Amino acid sequence: MTIRNLGKFYGMTLLLGLIATLLVSLIFGYDRLTVYLFKGQFGDFIAAFIWFIGYGLLIASISQLAYFSYLFIHQLGAGIFRSAWNPIQAVITIFALFDLIYFRYLRFGRHAGDIQHFIWIPILILIAAVIVSYYKVKLTKTNVVIPAMFFMIVMTTVELIPFLRVEDTTWLYCTIFPLLLCNAYQLLVLPKYNKASRQERYARKVAKGEIKPEEKVQVKNTKVSARKNKKK
Repeated sequence: MTIRNLGKFYGMTLLLGLIATLLVSLIFGYDRLTVYLFKGQFGDFIAAFIWFIGYGLLIASISQLAYFSYLFIHQLGAGIFRSAWNPIQAVITIFALFDLIYFRYLRFGRHAGDIQHFIWIPILILIAAVIVSYYKVKLTKTNVVIPAMFFMIVMTTVELIPFLRVEDTTWLYCTIFPLLLCNAYQLLVLPKYNKASRQERYARKVAKGEIKPEEKVQVKNTKVSARKNKKK
């Protein structure tokens, strides 16, 4: 990927994470942001708003760091384990979903004996992973279900680890939705930026005279003229 397209890719991810975090914070972070607006405390509202802007940029940066880490891990795993890499990813994905329920339950819900409050996180991530994987397959027209599910579930779980240790679910709400959105965006649009980068490098080489532009053969026109000659 060229520097220009990498900048666009990173910038769009930042913007998406920023907007998503602010919207979610206005709803789920009511007592930390929206309440100041209703009380007329505009100074406190602006200060909290700026703080959540920084928080959104941080979440988007974490998402992008995790995505490029995944690209490295995926290439390394495919090179070492080869055909066994997909089954390994599937097993790790299943364990990640189980851990999302079990370990948070052990930390906060074991004494209460109610595990239902800890199921919504893996269910939400699983639904998002299935939807994104479906569209990823449609876009690439290849069987990339397991790698897409692995990234959306396992890497999202890794990103959420610091927030899963906090009992206050406000920060979990304000984090999980922007993370899923940023992760989905990166997974789906990376091929677009890679294609644009290839075209940009090709145009530069043509402009420098390193290569000659490809001459497109007008196949349709040739067929039409051939038919006309036959009729004559």
